[in-house]
Amino acid sequence: MSLSKTRIYAIIALVVAITLLGVALYFITRAAMSEATILSIINGIATISLAIVAFINMTESKKVRGEIVRPHLSLEPSFFEYNQAGEIVGFNCLNLVNGGTVARDVEIDITLKGKSSLFYTSSIGTSERVQIWNGEPEELGGNVTVAIKYKNMFNKNLQEVLSINIASLNEAKRKFVPIHRS
Repeated sequence: MSLSKTRIYAIIALVVAITLLGVALYFITRAAMSEATILSIINGIATISLAIVAFINMTESKKVRGEIVRPHLSLEPSFFEYNQAGEIVGFNCLNLVNGGTVARDVEIDITLKGKSSLFYTSSIGTSERVQIWNGEPEELGGNVTVAIKYKNMFNKNLQEVLSINIASLNEAKRKFVPIHRS
């Protein structure tokens, strides 16, 4: 269960507990209190419950807003090599593509066969791509790992690690599918 679902269930349980406590308080003290006092207590419990629900809604909205302004980075192999049967056997170029908002102050660390290369670009805009590797498919080794540190449009530091496990793709006999731009 995700953290947000756990939090929602905990708050629902809290609201139910407060309501049950209010109802119990009503039946215990109804003879000793006036009707206006009892209605004030019930009104207070309802107000607290609504405030809790509004707080949950506010925090979830904040998460959604944060996701909307986040760059969405991915790896894009290109310039494929084909065998005699017409099947793709590898690729000669690897791009870092942004499908979200602008990524700024981008630091890119790519690791191939235990060797790391460090790159930097000031920004990657929406639908833009940066070439981070080109060469022969054999140079890739069994696993390609790309660690990216960047800032979103509000200068919040973010980081991602993207990878392509070529060895497991080959073991599973999966073939690369070419990407066509529209």
